[in-house]
Amino acid sequence: MKVVLLGLLAVISSVGMADSSISASEFVVYPYVQNPAQNAMTVIWITRSAKPGTLQVKPSAGSQARTFTSKPKLTKAIAYHQAEVSSLPGGKNPGTPYLHRIRIEQLKPGTRYTYTVKQGSEKYSREFRTTPSADSSIRFIVYADSETEPESTNKPAKWPVPFGAKDRKYVVDQTEGYRQNLKIMKSAKPDFIAIAGDIVQSGDEQRDWDEFWRHNAGKLSANGEMNDIASSTPIFPAVGNHENYGGPGNFGGYSTSAARHAVGRYQAYFETPDNGSNNPHYEDRYYRVDFGPITYITVDSSDGKPHATPQDTNYLLAGKQGGGTAPDFNPGSKQYKWLEKQLADAQKKSKFTFVQFHHSPYSIGPHGFPAGTGKGRDTQSGQPMRVLSPLFEQYGVDAVFCGHDEIYEHSIVNGIHYYDIGIGGDGLRGPMSGKDGSTGLPSPNRYQKFLAHLNSLERWDGKRLLSGGKHYGHLVVDIYLDKQSHSWKAKLTPTYSFPNMDRTTGKVLGWERRTYNDQVILSQ
Repeated sequence: MKVVLLGLLAVISSVGMADSSISASEFVVYPYVQNPAQNAMTVIWITRSAKPGTLQVKPSAGSQARTFTSKPKLTKAIAYHQAEVSSLPGGKNPGTPYLHRIRIEQLKPGTRYTYTVKQGSEKYSREFRTTPSADSSIRFIVYADSETEPESTNKPAKWPVPFGAKDRKYVVDQTEGYRQNLKIMKSAKPDFIAIAGDIVQSGDEQRDWDEFWRHNAGKLSANGEMNDIASSTPIFPAVGNHENYGGPGNFGGYSTSAARHAVGRYQAYFETPDNGSNNPHYEDRYYRVDFGPITYITVDSSDGKPHATPQDTNYLLAGKQGGGTAPDFNPGSKQYKWLEKQLADAQKKSKFTFVQFHHSPYSIGPHGFPAGTGKGRDTQSGQPMRVLSPLFEQYGVDAVFCGHDEIYEHSIVNGIHYYDIGIGGDGLRGPMSGKDGSTGLPSPNRYQKFLAHLNSLERWDGKRLLSGGKHYGHLVVDIYLDKQSHSWKAKLTPTYSFPNMDRTTGKVLGWERRTYNDQVILSQ
C-alpha cells in the first residue's frame, strides 16, 4: 500500500497557524494506525526528511518492547497539483516528503499496546488495541461527508428552518462543526471509526487532504485546535463522489484523469485488507474486515455501468467506461460477485453484518431522485444502489451506512436499517422532496422512519437553542452480549454535538453530547 505525504507548510498556511512547536516538528503527519487485525497493526507517519525513524511497541500492561527501524520512501505517486501551488506559502511547492510505514505482526488479540515513534529529536507516543476475539464487546462509530477543505473555515453551512427560511446559516463554520464532532467521537473511545465517503471536498486537491489529517492526526495543542483520534483509532474509509472529483477548474472536475488521480490520493492514504481483485485500481475501494463478533464490508458505489444509464450513480464521471478505473457494483460485475461471497460467509460466521458505501439508496435529499437528467432526476443518484438490497435481505445484513445527502435519515426496508449519516462536518440539509421539501416533488422514499429536520424540531428561548435541530454528528454502534437474555445485541445511537448558546447574543459558549430519539437495538 502507498501513503500520501503532506506538506507541513501548507497545513500551517491553511489554518493561519504560527505555532513554532508545530513548524519545527520532524513530522509532516503525526503517526496514525491502519488495517487492524487480531495479530497485527500498521503504523504510518510522514516526514520532510529522508532520515529513518524508530518505532518501539510494547504491551501497555507489560515491559517487553520490540523496536523497528523505518525505511522511508520518497512518494512519487502524489504531489501538490500545479493548480494549487500558488496557494502554498510563498507560492512554492515544499517538495515530496517521505513515508514511514511499519506493519507490526505477532501481536495478541484484543490487547492494548503502547507505541513510540522517534524521529530525529522528537518523540510521539500513543496507544492502540488489536482486533478482539469473536466473543468480545466492541464499539464503533460511523459518519460521512466531512468534506474537509481550508476554505471551510469561516464558511457556515446552510441550516434550513423547518417549514421556513432555506438560507439560514449554522451557528458555527464547518471547520468548528467537524472539530467538535470529532471531540465527542474521541470521548466515546471507539474501537474503530468508519467514514462512508466524501472524506474531503476535492479529491485531487492536496490541501483538502492536509486539512483532513490536521483534524484526525494532528498534534494536540492547549486550545484543542487539532485532534489525534487516528493515532489510536483505525479508520475504515469508503470512496465517495468527492474522492472521484479532482476539483474545480484546472483540477479537472470529474474527468477520467482527474478521478484517477483523486482516488489515487485516497488509495495512498489508507491501508485496508486485500480484496483479492488482483487489480491495483480496485485496491482499498472495496474490502471486508472481521472485527470481534461482526463483519464490516465496504462497497465502492462510485460509478455504475453502463455509463449514464439508470444503473449509474454518477453521470458526471466521464470516459468510455465511466469513471475510468472505478469498479462496477451491478449484478455480474467482479465487485458484485465478491460482495455476495463475503455476505454468504459472514452470515455463517458473524453475529452481525454491516455494510457501508457512499450513495444512500433511500433518501429525500438531492440525490434521492431516480438517476437521469431533468426535473425529478439526478445525475448523482443513490437509487441505483437499490440493486444490492435483495442481496442484503438474502444474507441477513443488519444495517447499511451511507452518506451523500448530508442529512440524518433512517429508513427500514424489509427489516434492514438504512442510514444516511452524512452529518460529519459539511452540509446540514433539509429535505428536497416530500414533506417540507424544497422542490415540491413527492418523496421518493416511503421507507423513512426518522429525519432530524422533521422529527427533532427546534425549541428556542430568545437566541438560545434549547433543544432539537440538525447538527453535526455520527452514529455510535455498541455490540455486546446481554447477560439477561443471553443474546447478542447491537445498539445504534445517533449522536450529535449540541451548541450551548447565550440567550441574548446567540454566541456559542460550549458544546455537549446529545442523541436523537431514534435509538435502535438489534438482537441475535
